[in-house]
Parts: sequence; C-alpha cells; structure tokens
Amino acid sequence: MSSRPVVLSVRGSGEEPLLSDHPDVAATVVDDHADAADHLATDPVDCVVCPNERDGLSGLELLGRLRGAYPHVPSILVTDEPSDEVAAAVADGTASEYLPLAIWDDPPSRLAERVTVLSQEQDPTRPDERTLSGLLATARQLLTIHSPDEIADVIVDAAVETLDFEWTTVWLVDDHEERLTPAAGGDDPAYDVGEPPVGRVFETGQPTVQRRDDDAALYFPLGDHGVLAVGTGSVTDVEESDVQLAEILTANASAAFERTAREETLELYRTVVDNVREMVYVLDESARIVLVSRQIVEATGYERDELVGEHVSRFLDEGGFERGTELVAELHDSGDDGSRTYRTVGVRADGTNVPIEVEVSLLPSDDGEFRGTIGAVRDISDLVETEERLAQERDRFRSLFEHLPDPIVDARFEGDEPVIDTVNPAFERVFGHDRNAIVGESVNDVLVPADDEGTGRELDRRTFAGDGGPVSAEVRRETADGDRYFLFRGIPYRADERGTHAFGIYTDITDQHDRERHLQVLHRVLRHNLRTDMGVVIGYLDQLDDRLDDPDDHALIERVTGRAEDVARLADKVHQLEQVIQQDTDLTPGPTDVVERLEPLVDGLRDRYPRATIEVDAPGTAVAHADERLDLAVENLVENGIQHTHVPAPRVGVRVVADGAGVDIHVTDEGPGIPAHERAFLTGDRDVSQVEHGDGLGLWVVNWVVRSLGGEVSFGDPEVGTEVVVHLRPA
Repeated sequence: MSSRPVVLSVRGSGEEPLLSDHPDVAATVVDDHADAADHLATDPVDCVVCPNERDGLSGLELLGRLRGAYPHVPSILVTDEPSDEVAAAVADGTASEYLPLAIWDDPPSRLAERVTVLSQEQDPTRPDERTLSGLLATARQLLTIHSPDEIADVIVDAAVETLDFEWTTVWLVDDHEERLTPAAGGDDPAYDVGEPPVGRVFETGQPTVQRRDDDAALYFPLGDHGVLAVGTGSVTDVEESDVQLAEILTANASAAFERTAREETLELYRTVVDNVREMVYVLDESARIVLVSRQIVEATGYERDELVGEHVSRFLDEGGFERGTELVAELHDSGDDGSRTYRTVGVRADGTNVPIEVEVSLLPSDDGEFRGTIGAVRDISDLVETEERLAQERDRFRSLFEHLPDPIVDARFEGDEPVIDTVNPAFERVFGHDRNAIVGESVNDVLVPADDEGTGRELDRRTFAGDGGPVSAEVRRETADGDRYFLFRGIPYRADERGTHAFGIYTDITDQHDRERHLQVLHRVLRHNLRTDMGVVIGYLDQLDDRLDDPDDHALIERVTGRAEDVARLADKVHQLEQVIQQDTDLTPGPTDVVERLEPLVDGLRDRYPRATIEVDAPGTAVAHADERLDLAVENLVENGIQHTHVPAPRVGVRVVADGAGVDIHVTDEGPGIPAHERAFLTGDRDVSQVEHGDGLGLWVVNWVVRSLGGEVSFGDPEVGTEVVVHLRPA
C-alpha cells in the first residue's frame, strides 16, 4: 500500500475534482454514488471527499448513504462558502468533517492535510481492507450458492483464508436423527443435539469461546441449520475483532442457509402446485403472487409471467381482497394452523368476472412470523347458478305456501313427535291458532282430538317412515268452528341433523263426508227394503203359481218373478259398487300373484254354481300390479258368463297369459255376447246414470276396479263368442 493517504474524490458540479492532482494524497475520482460504492467494495480507501454542490444527490445525501454501508471509512464534506445548515447536518454524523474552502488561503493543501490526519486517526483494531473485501466477496459468493454442502465449503475457506483462523469445521443438523454431522473442514466427530460443545451451542443458540492451555476455539450457531467452529494455535491470538469478524461470517452463512431452505421449500411448493389438479396459488408476506398452478393459468387466461410477482388484489374484486385480508389476519393472530373459506369474484384476463370460493391458510413458520399464504381456488359458477335457481324456487314455493287455500303445517320429527316449524295463513285461519304461538309445539297437541290420538300416532309413524311416499287418510281435527273432517296428506321431504321434515296438508272434506254418510244411510235402507220387499213379492208369486192351472198364467208369473229377482240382484250390485268406491281410497296396489288369487275365487264360484263348468288355464305364477279388488272384477265377469248363458250347464273359461307387457286375464263364455249398450259403459258412450234395471252395472264395476289398478278392459271378437280381457300392468 502507498504511504500517501488514499482518497476517493467524488466529482461535484465544478470542473476540477477535488485533490485530483495533489502530491500529498493518492486520489481516485468517481462520478456518482454507484461508482463510489463499487470502489469501496473492492479497494482500500482512507478517506472520501465530496462537495455538497453537485448534480443528482447532494453531498450530504451521498455521504449519508455511503456511511450507512461503510461506517469505518472517514469522509469530508466540502462547500465553497460556510453554511450553518450543512455544519449542523455534519455534526449529526453524516460526515467526519466539514470544510468551507473559502476561508482558507490554500484550500487544496488544507483539505489534503485533513485527509492525512483523518487517515491516521482511524481505529488501529479495525479490520484491514483486505479482510473486509474478502468478507464482502464471500457474502456475494454465498448469494450464488444453492446447496448446504457448498455453503459449508465456502464458509470454511473464508474462515481460513480471509479471517486467518488456523482450523475450522461446519456441522449441519439432521432433523430426523437430531444429530449434528461434519459437513466441511476438519475430521471432527458428530454430536447429538444438546451434547457439548457443538450440540449445546446449537440447542441454546448462544456462541461460546473455549480457551485451553495452548489454543482457543470459537463456536457459533448457524440458526436452525448447524454450528460453525473456528480455532487458533494460541490463546492470545483471539481478539475481540476476531470474534466480531467471525460473527459477521456466521451471519452471512446463516442467511445463506436460510435462503437455501426457503428455496427448497419454494421448489417443493412449486412441484406440488404444478402437480395438483386444483387451482392453487402461493402469496408472499406482502400478498404478491409467488406460485400459481397450471389450472389457474388455464382458467384465468393469463400467462404465468403475468401473474407471478403481481399483487393479488389485481385479480380480485375489492370486497374479496379485503375479506381475504381479514381472514388471514384472523388466522395469524389466533395462531390457527387451519384454514378459512370465503367467496369473492375473480377477474379473468379478458376482463370478465367469475364467482370463486377461496380456501386460504398460512405458510408454515417455525418462529411465528408471517411468511405468506397458500390458497385453493374453486370456480363456483355452476354452484352460484344453482343457488340462484333454488332461491327462485324457494320464493315460488314460499308464495305457494303462503297463498294456498288449504291449511299446511311444516313440521319436523323429534323422536316420534311432529313439532311445528311453521304454518301457512290458511292454517291460522281454519284452525284458529296464531303462528308464533304454536311454533315448537306438537302437531298432535294442537290439532288431534283426545279420543283420536291413536290414529294420529299411526299417521305420524307412517309419515316418519316415508317408505311408500306420501301418506293420506281421512281425519277429524279440531278447528276454530269445531270438529271438521279433512283429507290429510303427510309428505316427508328432508332428513337432516334436526330430524325428518314433513309437510302436512289438510283439505276440508266435511261437506263431502256428510253427504257420503247420508248416502250410505239411504243406500243401506234402500238395499234392505228393496231386497226384503222383493223377497216378499217372490214368495207371493210362488203361492200364486201354485194356485193357478192356466199355462199362460204360469208363464206370466215366471216373467214377473224373473224381474223381481233382477231387482234383488241390483241391490247386491249396488252394495258391490259401494265396496269398490270405499276400497279405492283404502287400498294401495302392488305386486300381486294373479294365479294365487284366482284359485280360491274360482273354487268359491264352483260351489255357488254347481251346474256350471269353470275351466282355468294359467301358469304356475303371474305377478301384476293389483290388489284384492281384482277378485271382485273376475267374480263379476264369471257370474255374468254363467247367468247370461241360457243352457242347463253353462261353461265359462278363465285363461291367464303373462309376458313382459303385463298380465292378461281372458274370460270367455258360450252366451249370446255382451249387448252394444253395455259395451258403451267401457267406451264412455253411455253414462252410468243411464243404467236401466241394473243392465251393465256389473261391467261398470269391473271397469272401475281395473282402471283403479292402472289396467284396461277390452272385448274379443263378438262373432266367435263372448270374451272380456282384463289387462294388468307389470309389477
């Protein structure tokens, strides 16, 4: 190094740089702050000289920045004329000295003199420029390394070659085995975490100096990554400045290890993000995008480079960004390692909006510091559209619920008890209960009469089971106008954590019920009187027949007796018709073996008509959609064939055919055929109100039964005989 002080002269606004040709100093001239910083980083400098008046940064600003990076290098701020403002700034430590040149006869010589004095007054214990430059070069080299083992090698080289330690070793920790293993340097043993000296330094995080008889060793923790040890051959060789330099090297090494760990984690995230099927992103602590999955790139229409590095608020609506920020703060403040979900609107590259759901969680952090977030994004366009459609349907249903004239109760089952959730206005009006007063009460307690509790419980059970869909029954309930009769329909519609939910709909049928009661009484009286009176008439005719001898009189009595028997049979048919109508509401068709039902029915008809021959042709089984009402239909057809075949021994055939389309029952006889006016009952050309003397009433009963079972009745060819075909649906 030259015996003259080395000066770094920063060019001012004047033409000649300060001290550029002065014989007492060795001056290097630079133009700006960047050149000055580069020179200080690579070459030794004893003093920096800078005029305050210059283009760009003022002298005060430039020296302030240099002093922050190189506090050990003295500096002199120069002005032409004295300035109290500049002097006050220098007094605060921005520069080492302030020289107003105008007050001196020979300004260059005075400036060179102060440079020489300042260079001689520097701390003799401070590191030389070679050492500092070496540490700076090491720091720069560490920025380019991405492997922990390579970082360990650089640290060892710097400790020996730059800091002049005689030996050094770096141990790196194995987190799985909790053991520190030598990675570079001397041939030293491994240590368990906590085992002195290396394991203890790592565990406590405190540096340790061990002075022995003939040498000294210094141990420095490398954060969560390992331990650096350096040593000298003499105890006296270890000075405070050596410790400080080793700490600087340790700090740079720890930062390098930390950066490498972050890069490994980032690479892991990148690998995971690139391979997941969902839309995933990673944000840093300032909410800028670090990683995005391929799915996000494809869904948004942006290029990956257009997303990475941008602030996430650019791609969300304002409300969504604010909500996400609130949830992230909530997660961090609570220490929760879970996630939060919220909805917002994303912005595609073409400017269109898309509804999205974001599930956000914090990036892991060992020290509790906020490192950023990771989020999963889901396009919920279809979900939002469905929700909007459901909302419209709910609105429509609510309007129907509120305006339907029939009373409706919305209830849920708590155990086996139906509890009222709400009722419609018609319910309040008909039953005389205020909605708010009965919500939470049992439906049975509010509506069911005490003497009808058993049937009410049975309806509850059937509705709760919901196996066969809606449940219907005629019930008596207490209303504001006394007991009335209703057609009740229980409709279960949802089961959740609160229980099974169901609607109960009540249609007032009191007037219809009363009419039916009146008709039943009238029919019962009519049937009884009709059959009784016809029995008396037939008895008198038999007595009269015994007393007369004229054949013409006998023929007349026979015709009158036949008519009386027809009227008696009419009463029986009317009774059958009542049974059909009643069973139509009480029975529910289902899978029924037709052959199994025909066998006992035919046996009974053979006993009732011993002169008739009833032939059955059927497979072993034939299952159709039917119930016990089928017996009445077949019975009427067989009886019709027997009664209308005017021979001493009538023959009737019953044939059952089963295929994929259902089951057909063919009933044939040898009679004259079914008259056209009776067939008209089946085609709809003749109304039941036109029945005369009971003609066709049996066929009308057959047709009613079969249609109520979902089947059809048809006729065979009348030219070849009488044939009626009953078609039943497959089960």
